[in-house]
Amino acid sequence: MLHTAFTPYEEFLVEYVRNPGRNDMKVQHYHDTYEFYLQMAGERTLILNDICYTLRPGDLYILKPFEIHYTESRGSDYYERYVINLPASFLYTLLTEGETRLLLDKLESCVLHLSPEQAAEALGCFQRAEQFRRKTGFLAGKLLCSSIFQLLMFLTELTEKAGLPDILEGKSIQPEIVKAIHYINRHYQENLSLEGAAQLVHLSRYHFCRLFHETTGATFLEYLYNVRLAKVHQLLLTTTLPLGDIAAKCGFASTAHLSRVFREAYGMSPRSFRKTALSG
Repeated sequence: MLHTAFTPYEEFLVEYVRNPGRNDMKVQHYHDTYEFYLQMAGERTLILNDICYTLRPGDLYILKPFEIHYTESRGSDYYERYVINLPASFLYTLLTEGETRLLLDKLESCVLHLSPEQAAEALGCFQRAEQFRRKTGFLAGKLLCSSIFQLLMFLTELTEKAGLPDILEGKSIQPEIVKAIHYINRHYQENLSLEGAAQLVHLSRYHFCRLFHETTGATFLEYLYNVRLAKVHQLLLTTTLPLGDIAAKCGFASTAHLSRVFREAYGMSPRSFRKTALSG
């Protein structure tokens, strides 16, 4: 069975987690929303764009939709964190679609190391969002949207600083695995194989499989299908291309092949997924 890589968020989500034990993702995944994550205590490992980051208190990451990532417990099992998953349409309560696009386009996927003052300000935004999320009644939705707007303005001001001086340094992944990931990300449309990837980086099949899984949390085939499915999902939501064209663009041998893998991952056909998403 293929691990589901896509985590859908049809509605706004704000969540606080205090985790005393080890918690590793089963496989790298992605969302159709923006994700904002604030580390409050303990440590957490994030793998993003071929870099391994150790998240410590005061570290914050921003992920744009369809950004494949993976988190796990390495140096420390215990951690506390806040996370917000934000559909762009949520901001339409306060902003027009054009204003929302202009604001969100200022954000890039990155990891930030906040000063104590900046971390306190970010935490206040997350806590207000959590508080307003529980409110009901008149203008409750606008209060919540306003708190998210304040967080976004705060983050855009941070990321617009020249040179992003507070970006957190990450530890590089083994160069062989970086090369393999780059190759998959750029050639996912082609007929790739585990044997070919191992040969490309001059590793034995066994050694390559072990290193690749340790780094990404996925097997070679799981990672390849997750990259392909992320592209499929994006095309289903943002274009009217027929399934045959999408299959060809994303590395699947046929529409039937795409439909089988998609159904195994998401529990529905790509046609049903597109129909449901666009009618929602």
